[in-house]
Amino acid sequence: MIKRLTKIFAFTAILKNLVETKKSKTEGITQLHPIKISGRTLYIREKEYFVRESYIDGTTPIVFLHSWGSDSLGSWFKVLPKYQKRNSFIAIDLKNHGKSDASWNRWDIDENADIVISILKELNISKCYLVGWSMGSAVSLSITRKNPNLIKKLVLITPFSWQGFSPDSNLFKLFVGGVRIRERLFPNKNPQSKFSFLRKSNAVKDEYSDWAWNNLHKSKDNFIYADGGRFVVPFDARSWLGEIQTETLVITGGKDSLVPEDVSIEVAEGLNNVESKIFIDATHGIPWTHDQELVEELDRFLEL
Repeated sequence: MIKRLTKIFAFTAILKNLVETKKSKTEGITQLHPIKISGRTLYIREKEYFVRESYIDGTTPIVFLHSWGSDSLGSWFKVLPKYQKRNSFIAIDLKNHGKSDASWNRWDIDENADIVISILKELNISKCYLVGWSMGSAVSLSITRKNPNLIKKLVLITPFSWQGFSPDSNLFKLFVGGVRIRERLFPNKNPQSKFSFLRKSNAVKDEYSDWAWNNLHKSKDNFIYADGGRFVVPFDARSWLGEIQTETLVITGGKDSLVPEDVSIEVAEGLNNVESKIFIDATHGIPWTHDQELVEELDRFLEL
């Protein structure tokens, strides 16, 4: 009986996902866009990359690099408005994310780092502050290692120096296969869970719910989750963290289950010129749930 019910439930769920009409998630009366910062595209290595820019004369630009599965706006929509009128910034959609080109070909952290360096060169940026969140922090570490003279100060939010297992292991291959199947059968599962987190944590107000829902439901989930993981996982910075001399701030969430506190602390311990800050009650979504505290720390550390 249980097996039969399970089969019926699975078939119904798959059928519903295939034939149902997709709907937006609108709450509140008037729907607004949280931040109107126009962007443009640049061509790097025959690929098109999307950037959002805002410049204030006499200020060192802050380069913001987003987390995995998000984009320049989805990650930083609560942070960028706080700098729009007082400091220059550049927010970049990394490869396979947001409005930037996607590819089924191999990509990894170091490649993304090279792309960001090329983008900044194209923008005539010779010195900047670099702020990376999660996957963006790994890209930031690689950038700083490759081109230390480019980075004035470095901020790593919920960073990791490695993923804790080999991409060649059978367990990891099984995991990636499972994720790939889930994403193809239930492509809305991940964005729905993120949207739920944003709403339950009050990170997104009612008037921004339609924007948040649409921003999360991109068409690149297969690129990002189903196949992207096997290219991010090989990142391992443990052997060269000590080479980085750039002044660095590491910000960790005390309740982060995705990148636990001890993983971020391992990064801080491997660096030389580093300061650590723990947001005790924060999970992985610090730029969403602790934006004011984050901006205060950025202002202090970057001396803005």
